[in-house]
Amino acid sequence: MARFRHMIVRFLQALVFRYFESSGDASYDWAGQTIAALAPKRLLDVGCGNGSRLFNYLKQTPAEFHGVEGNPVEAARARQKKIQITSFDLNGKWSYPDNYFDAIHSSQVIEHVHNTRLFLSETYRVLAPGGVMVMTSENMCSFLNLSAMVLGYTPFSLLAVGGWYLGNPLGLHYGKEVHAETPNVPMDDPAYSGIMGHNRVLSVLQARDLLQKIGFTNIEVRSIGLMPIPRWIGRPLEKLMPRRGHWLLIRAQKSR
Repeated sequence: MARFRHMIVRFLQALVFRYFESSGDASYDWAGQTIAALAPKRLLDVGCGNGSRLFNYLKQTPAEFHGVEGNPVEAARARQKKIQITSFDLNGKWSYPDNYFDAIHSSQVIEHVHNTRLFLSETYRVLAPGGVMVMTSENMCSFLNLSAMVLGYTPFSLLAVGGWYLGNPLGLHYGKEVHAETPNVPMDDPAYSGIMGHNRVLSVLQARDLLQKIGFTNIEVRSIGLMPIPRWIGRPLEKLMPRRGHWLLIRAQKSR
C-alpha cells in the first residue's frame, strides 16, 4: 500500500513539475522584459542575487544599477557586474533617498518579508514620480494551493517553516531541510524567518488592494501557471483565469 501511495505521489509530482518550471520561467521572462522595455536610467533590483537574471534582459546597462542582496557570495558576484550592492533588513526602512529610481524590480522576494505594507510603501517612496515597479511572487489562491487545502494539506507556497518543508507530502522536498545558498543564520536572527520560508503569500485581489491603498496607479496584477491542470490545457486558459495561476505578475506606477 505504501509503495502504491508513493507511486501516485510521484505521478502527480511529474504531472505538475514541467508546467511549474515553464510557468515560473515565464514569470521571470515577463518581469525582465518589462523592465528592459522601460530602459530606466536608475534601476533598483531588490533581491538581485548575483545580478545575472535581470542583467541578461537589459539591452543597455542603466547609468545607475543598484541592488539589494544579503548573501555575501552572491553580492560579490553582482559587484563584479558593476551593480551597486547594499544589504539591509527589508522589513524596515530602505537606505535610499525619496523619488530616486525610474524602475524597481523584485522577483520572488515579497513573500519572504513579514512587513509587507512597509515593503511596498518603501518601494513607492524611493520610486521617482512616474516610476514603475515590477514584481513576481506566488499566489495564495492558485489552483495548486487550493488543491492542497482541499486534501487537508498545507498550501505549497507555505511548506517551508523553521527550516523544514512540512505539512504536505505532495511537495517535492517534503520533510527535507530548506535549501538556501545563504550561509547559516541563527534562529534568533531577525532575517531567519524570511530566509527559511515564506511569511505572507498574497492573492491577486489582495496585492491589488494593497497597491491601491499605498497610492500606486496603473496597477496590473494577474497570475499564470494553472497547475495542477496539465500544461497543454492550462496555458490557453491562463488569460481567462487571471486569479488562479500559481505565479503572481505585478506591475504598478507611482503617480506623477
